[in-house]
Amino acid sequence: MTDQPTSTPLIDAHMHVGRLYATEAKALTPRFLLDFMDRSGIERAVLLPIESPEECHYYVTTREVLAVCRRHGGRFIPFCNVDPRIGDGDNTATLRARLAEHKRAGCKGYGEAMTGLAIDDARLQRVYGICGEFELPVLFHMDGERNLDAPGLPGLERMLQAFPRTVFIGHAQHFWAEISGDASAAQFGTYPAGPIAPGGAVARLLADYPNLYADISAGSGLNALTRDPAFALRFLERFQDRLLFGTDICRRVREIGNVAWLRGAAARGEISPQTFRKIARDNAISVLQLE
Repeated sequence: MTDQPTSTPLIDAHMHVGRLYATEAKALTPRFLLDFMDRSGIERAVLLPIESPEECHYYVTTREVLAVCRRHGGRFIPFCNVDPRIGDGDNTATLRARLAEHKRAGCKGYGEAMTGLAIDDARLQRVYGICGEFELPVLFHMDGERNLDAPGLPGLERMLQAFPRTVFIGHAQHFWAEISGDASAAQFGTYPAGPIAPGGAVARLLADYPNLYADISAGSGLNALTRDPAFALRFLERFQDRLLFGTDICRRVREIGNVAWLRGAAARGEISPQTFRKIARDNAISVLQLE
């Protein structure tokens, strides 16, 4: 049967719940999210807790996320979060106990990893190692203030090499700036414009490391897809097995442009039905081990 991109239900690999920002008067309630999902054709969505002070203005704990997921009949998929700086000294045992508890409770991944540390900080490496053992993919946010790295992503590459059992899912401004071979530190918190230069670190790392995935959520993902459309379409076809659809809804909006962009590219025949379906849902089912 031929895929129908306008009707294929999506799985959103990147969504938030609760009140995240002091500037937003209303929280993202489960009912608001479900209405948004129904309008957007999203069948299920990953909910990412917030448990580090650099992330947002308010915390949304893993326990809160799990409670929302239990109440809503499989529409939401829980991730867990534990700040890697918890406790003092060698906190490996504490991290292991907390992550094991969350794994038993049904969490399918770790994130959003969003601390103001280097991507290869020793405290984060403890998390990466445990997540590899527990088969919890790590969804990380990388910009000019969080999960810091140098141009070309050398720190991330070291982590991909050091933790081959750990699945990493890249996201945010610095990560997606590196789709272009001319990415600079000045772009790490921005949305670069213009054609994509050859030799970008994201494509190189996706090609070289099977444990790296990426989500195309938020303004950063959409910008990477729209700044050079011809390149983006080739990129999606080439890495169709390693990309995940997402919205990163974190405020009360009616629409997220990433939905229309992906469906439109498929409807116009700019990407194959197979590529669309993998990015829209199948890769999430595989990498998150969904039933």
